[in-house]
Amino acid sequence: MKNSKYLLAIIIFAFIFPVNHKSFAQDYFSGKTITIVVGYGQGGSGYDVNGRFIARHLGRFLPGSPTIVVQNMIGAGTLTAANHVANIAPKDGTTLALVARGMGIEKLMGGQNVRFDPLKVNWIGSSSREVSIILVRADSGINSIQDATEREVLVAAISVGTDGVTFPLTLNNLLGTKFRPIMGYKSGGDMTLAMLRGETQGRGSWSWASFKQENFDLLKNAEVKILVQMAHAKASELIDVPLVTDIVQGEENKQILAILLAGQGMAWPIFAPAETPQERVQLIRRTYLDMLRDSDVNAEAKRIGIDVEPVSGEEIQTMLKKIYNTPPDIVSKARALSGR
Repeated sequence: MKNSKYLLAIIIFAFIFPVNHKSFAQDYFSGKTITIVVGYGQGGSGYDVNGRFIARHLGRFLPGSPTIVVQNMIGAGTLTAANHVANIAPKDGTTLALVARGMGIEKLMGGQNVRFDPLKVNWIGSSSREVSIILVRADSGINSIQDATEREVLVAAISVGTDGVTFPLTLNNLLGTKFRPIMGYKSGGDMTLAMLRGETQGRGSWSWASFKQENFDLLKNAEVKILVQMAHAKASELIDVPLVTDIVQGEENKQILAILLAGQGMAWPIFAPAETPQERVQLIRRTYLDMLRDSDVNAEAKRIGIDVEPVSGEEIQTMLKKIYNTPPDIVSKARALSGR
């Protein structure tokens, strides 16, 4: 009987004093600073531009209006930043990582230095999906993928595990192209300069959204030639440029591409550490999507050349779970084909 009265009292208390998660979150974030750790350098990177765009707006949508700052942490194609946020940074919702879109499958692809579980960290979302392009200088003499099967093409890249290496090597194995990634560049800006200086003939991968924003004049002035789109669907502006899934044949090869193109479904992925309290994760996820649906935020995105096609954290986690369930023999082939 006492237990029944005690339970009734709890129920009545809950109705009279309902839990207000928003006020709890506001109490928590008020006066705090949230750091977005971007895995590439400042300037010359679509990731940095995206991170600073998010930082300008997210704070005013979150309860408590916390200050949002960007910290650039260069290294290993954003793996340094990913490992830092997952293992060392505060796990209370005040530190987020914005990492390379391929980082979610780096562990599956055999990355030796991945010190976090992509299926356990809390993916917050992405501001859009992505199309990546492989391009060369117009004076390189390479005008098509077919041309790239006939002679070696040097393309700038950052490191193993990034799209600039994975995509060219995959095409070498599936289509017989002769791309040779030249690794060691620190940022997108460095890779572009290398191409323009003649150190390389092109770039092994370039975000189409980033290209439009930063270097569209290169295409407008016919200084570069786009050879192929690496994505599941074409960019609306590139209807005449071949899509990799249209030129690669065979069901097994298409399964391999599904793994390697997984990152294109999460162009600018952000995550919080696995240990972050779930009520804060859910709050940041909801707020992040609300921010990206705001008309003023979208107006700025359009002005600075950022495409907005929001992808939720739940969608990213579902995509990754599906990819990690790929049969082991297909995964092994994907690793081998991409030079892993």
